[in-house]
Amino acid sequence: MTDAKAKLDEDQLTTSKRAVTKKQLPKIPPEQAYSASSTRMKERQNSLTGANGSYGPYFLEYSLLAEYNQLQKNKLPGVYVIPSAGSPLHWFGVLFVRQGMYQEGVFKFDLIIPDNYPDGECPRLIFKIPIFHPVIDVMTGELDVKRAFPKWKRGVNHIWQILLYARRVFYKIDTKLPLNPQAAALYDNDQELFKSKVLESVQLCKSKMYEAPDSDDPHAIRFSELPDETHDKVKHSICEAKVCLS
Repeated sequence: MTDAKAKLDEDQLTTSKRAVTKKQLPKIPPEQAYSASSTRMKERQNSLTGANGSYGPYFLEYSLLAEYNQLQKNKLPGVYVIPSAGSPLHWFGVLFVRQGMYQEGVFKFDLIIPDNYPDGECPRLIFKIPIFHPVIDVMTGELDVKRAFPKWKRGVNHIWQILLYARRVFYKIDTKLPLNPQAAALYDNDQELFKSKVLESVQLCKSKMYEAPDSDDPHAIRFSELPDETHDKVKHSICEAKVCLS
């Protein structure tokens, strides 16, 4: 019995040694397979980092989400924005002016972010209806953002700063190197006529406030008129909340 067991153990050891001897390194893959694998790796790297060294689509969306969260934390008064449902590079916005020459202004705008953000040019802010203002193009409605951000710097400049600047131009008017020379000249030399032009601009924007947006994007900003009864209820609830807080 012992001899038979010893014989069995010896056979197992011999078989094990043969198995070890027969083991070989895996074959080198053919050149085509290696090339395909290398291409997939490059595509994945480009999707993460971007082919031109800027953020790839995943990091870009994450960066813009961080920018939007930062904007919410800053709580800019009178400014409301929401990213488009179709592209994170397009934001819809509206700016409410509560005092000054542009008081009661309700100005819708588009914020266009370059696809190589944050390494490219400064994002653009374009008002839906051109506003009579020295730093707003009278034909296109584009705000001269570059006077505040001549060179966009990653990690230093942020989208909320553009929106803060857009809000500020209606309270502190700069007439140097204007996009609208007529508005600048009137502000410097004839403020009464300037105010009348501004009032026309404000009234025009308010008259078109309830018009359907020019985009079918579900996030495009829409205003609807509130019935007097509903308005009174909302107003009453707000007043009650203020009394409770005081």
